[in-house]
Amino acid sequence: MKKTQKAIGLALSMILIVILAACGGNNNADKSTTAETNTTEKAENAENKMTEFSLWTWLGSVESWGGKSYDEVEAYQELEKRTGVKVKYVHPTGDATESFNLMMTSGETTDAIWYRWSPERMQQYFDAGRIIDIYPLVKEHAPNLLAIIESDPVIKKQLIDPQGRMFYMPWITQDKFLGFGEGLAMREDWLNTAGTGIPKTNDELYNTLKVMREKKVSGSKPFVGLTGYPGQMYKLFYGFGVADDWFLDNNKVVYGPTSDRYKDALKWFKKMYTEGLIDKDYLTNEQDIYNKHIAEGQAAGIIDNTDAQGTAAKMAADGGNSFKFIGIPYMQYNSKSVSLNSTAKRIAQPYGLAISSTAKDPAAIVAYLDYGFSDEGKTLFNWGVEGDTFEMKDGKKVYTDKIMKATANVPGVEMTKYVNPWWITVTDPDSAKALLDADGLKTRETWADVDVSMAFEPTLFMTTEENDTMASASTDIGTFKDSMRDGFITGTKDIDAEWDSYVKTLNDMGIEKVQQVKQAAYDRFAAK
Repeated sequence: MKKTQKAIGLALSMILIVILAACGGNNNADKSTTAETNTTEKAENAENKMTEFSLWTWLGSVESWGGKSYDEVEAYQELEKRTGVKVKYVHPTGDATESFNLMMTSGETTDAIWYRWSPERMQQYFDAGRIIDIYPLVKEHAPNLLAIIESDPVIKKQLIDPQGRMFYMPWITQDKFLGFGEGLAMREDWLNTAGTGIPKTNDELYNTLKVMREKKVSGSKPFVGLTGYPGQMYKLFYGFGVADDWFLDNNKVVYGPTSDRYKDALKWFKKMYTEGLIDKDYLTNEQDIYNKHIAEGQAAGIIDNTDAQGTAAKMAADGGNSFKFIGIPYMQYNSKSVSLNSTAKRIAQPYGLAISSTAKDPAAIVAYLDYGFSDEGKTLFNWGVEGDTFEMKDGKKVYTDKIMKATANVPGVEMTKYVNPWWITVTDPDSAKALLDADGLKTRETWADVDVSMAFEPTLFMTTEENDTMASASTDIGTFKDSMRDGFITGTKDIDAEWDSYVKTLNDMGIEKVQQVKQAAYDRFAAK
């Protein structure tokens, strides 16, 4: 289902991704210096006992069960008991993006701010004097987080910029399993009917779906093949060694949509679309259409997360159409199952808490947040309180019936009343696995058994000049690329006749300049 409508999955499925307008002006340098001075002065007062601070964040998972604030979540209530610090949560009442923009533009910020902190955004608001460099505070007051940073060079490269600065307390996912929450799953019964085995390549996938259609596996109902939403469906491009955006090819940064591999992927996708092996509604899929195609037995498979797959199968069973989805490995390129999704390389997630320049005691806030990286803190945020939301069985933590057998919500929703593994902590992969049945666990493990070396690096820090170059490139690049891609697939554009002019237009819009900037930034990252 669409990410905002899913009850479970990684926190990414509940987070808004936005592009912010630049703020600040000619006095940015002065504001930046002031922010650094404030950091130093306030660090000296870290010994003073902080009892309260304010924190801006959207509701996210809390909304799924009707919660109105994070202080209703038991883990945060327990944290207050353990630390003596009360957090005043400030949640936007309307659009979160608009609320964030207004707050940052006005300068009337809370002490801490949860957001998606891209390198560009961090630099922008540091220069504007809105947030501070917290690395000196982390070194002095966050021993648990510092130990993690120093022990993992990738985390360090993703958090610390070339000037040695750090701008937010992160959410960390160190286990590869956590990076693969969604992928392709197909109906086991129809695969058995087709008799072609588990498809490993795009050509095998095409052949399997073609055989299914010829054998009329959907009976009298229309056969729609694979379904999903555009961003999910285009993961099938990976089997051609290309992404719908940036990727790496032997350490060279490549813009996928101008490569010959992309052209090949589009031709394959068009063939699938034309022959009815891909849902003709995928470009405009709405929830009810998506559900109907699955529940009524029209779809051979979906590209989505395990929760969506389980929900779809349950809806079908409720309608008297029982079946089971099984996970299909990512398609192979050069004889290896590959994923070019950069999120698979994110360990220090971009979501976290920056500390504002107006915070009264930033050192104390850093020290408070460091609790989430302690053994006790990781247990609290991932599992809750022993004897209440988790217990030990055979030496392993398991959720109690309070979560697993709740009647009001599925376990993945119910757990968010008590814990938040996606906060300022390290997500325990076992907590994610504990919510899955045997089939769901096997599916996730199948997806995670994949090579991600071609995926683009998710966190690259740019220089001021490089950011200016990026800004000078046309903002219409993505819109133009998407329009042409979809036209090539549906046949409204002729891929052979129009390919060269399409590539030329992208180059004229500045994509080559962007590639050069990204290459330079990647080279610095790789050399760290």
